[in-house]
Amino acid sequence: MTYKVGVVVGSLRAASYSRRIANTLGSLAPAGLVLNEIAIGDLPIYNGDLEAEAPAPWQRLRNDIQTSDAVLFVVPEYNRSIPGGVKNAIDVASKPNGKNLWVGKPTLVMAQSAGPLGGLAGSFALKQTLAGSGAITLPHPEVYLGRVATLFDGDGPMVPDTQEFLRGVLAGFETFIARFMPR
Repeated sequence: MTYKVGVVVGSLRAASYSRRIANTLGSLAPAGLVLNEIAIGDLPIYNGDLEAEAPAPWQRLRNDIQTSDAVLFVVPEYNRSIPGGVKNAIDVASKPNGKNLWVGKPTLVMAQSAGPLGGLAGSFALKQTLAGSGAITLPHPEVYLGRVATLFDGDGPMVPDTQEFLRGVLAGFETFIARFMPR
């Protein structure tokens, strides 16, 4: 079986480490996972007053979440939490009341940071928000990519050890997703 996995890149910078990681994941994923980016950079901030005529970017995001079997987040840590754009995307996809697209959705969080803790605090904040929204997050292994600059060969590819680790994580995520799909 093939699963469609939406990928949310938490940093909007074109050359961010989150983007570099996300761009590498496609080549590491098992054949049963098809990864597609879910864009969040153009989303208006959630405002319930706009629901009567939801902005096109909200509609696109909601469709992308709804048509994905699972969602993978690749996020940096910002001020011990998550980027505002990621929180906004979660909010948009959880509204309006009664139409929360996160309920029962398998998710995976990959956090990264320049420091040694690999986005630990940001990952916890994201997992808490996802749990509060009804998503089901892969509990183990947890992915904290510390000193992220050292995980790449300069401006080149990701180092082999990290590729191998992430390949294993993605294989585990495929198994996790299968547990929640109709048989």
